[in-house]
Amino acid sequence: MVKKMQKNDDIITTGQAMALVINAAIGIGLLSLPREVTSEAGPDGWLVLLLGGFFTLMGALAAAAIIRQLDGRTFVDYVCFVFGKPVGLILSILYGIYFIIVLSSVFRTFAEVMKNLALERTPREFLILSLMLVSVYLIYHGLEPTARFMEFILPLWFIPSVVILSLGLYDSDFGEFLPFLQTPLEKLLLGSLSTAMSMAGYEVLLVSAQSVSRHEKISYVMAVSIIVVLAFYALILVTVVTSLGIAETQRAIWPTLAMITRITVPGKILERLDVVVVIVWVVVVYTTVCAYYFAAALTFTNIFKAREFRSFIALLFPWIYFLAMIPQNVLEAESLAKLGGNMVIATSFAIPLLLLIGGLLKKRVKKDEA
Repeated sequence: MVKKMQKNDDIITTGQAMALVINAAIGIGLLSLPREVTSEAGPDGWLVLLLGGFFTLMGALAAAAIIRQLDGRTFVDYVCFVFGKPVGLILSILYGIYFIIVLSSVFRTFAEVMKNLALERTPREFLILSLMLVSVYLIYHGLEPTARFMEFILPLWFIPSVVILSLGLYDSDFGEFLPFLQTPLEKLLLGSLSTAMSMAGYEVLLVSAQSVSRHEKISYVMAVSIIVVLAFYALILVTVVTSLGIAETQRAIWPTLAMITRITVPGKILERLDVVVVIVWVVVVYTTVCAYYFAAALTFTNIFKAREFRSFIALLFPWIYFLAMIPQNVLEAESLAKLGGNMVIATSFAIPLLLLIGGLLKKRVKKDEA
């Protein structure tokens, strides 16, 4: 582990670790998730969501088991220990590339949504660079200040989000979830895999695990975090589908955004709900990119055995920016997001499972040799 990351004041508590996972997992996926699950299974989309949540929970618990086996090593060192240095470095680089692609897609989607919501004439370049710079400012100070900020800000955006979504249930039609169980099992399973990609985020904690104070509670951290994320996404799905209907949910690029813009508060207590939505959206995206940006910088720091992770924050900056600017339109930006989502299969499920099995086998062999 690099010297900077060994400092005692860069150790995070279980509460901060939980906030880190939740903020990383709830990102731009909240805008498109209802469309994705209803496109796969129609009225049975809620089943797809629950199955995806189950698979995500299993992956998170596997990651927790890996974290308990680190024994003071970094994630990169442990991957090299299990698979050998050449393969371990390739897999570690894959994680770094994955974080960069996710970051770029989030920055670009943020710019597109902000232009759609409030800043139509503002250049995308300015929106992306502004968010990147304020993200750099936070993560430059290390993991503990970043996680502490996320622990503080989580209830400040989470509670208003739940309130806003609950308002969307007013005069809703739950008949949109009928007929029940009409989707073939194989389609439900395939859709659940896609949904699990939208709920991943625990891999950020996996690569930063050497800074978690109490590894014995890591399974609890992972389980609670994923359950909170699943419950939040379930509320989004129910609100969007019952408000817009299945057909419109499937047609909209960002159905959650379409639903929120239609919310009317009884008695007109809040006439400018869109202002609250913009503020909450900015905070949600900010916490997500901070988590992934730090994970990317730390991963490459550990790969190159560098003394200081801050240099990689600067080195990755132009790559993230230029990748975010490559898409020419919203549909191409969606393709970039799907690329990152497809990589989740490897980074959040396949590699952790192989790593867990390989680590246990190595531990068994060493025990037999002793």
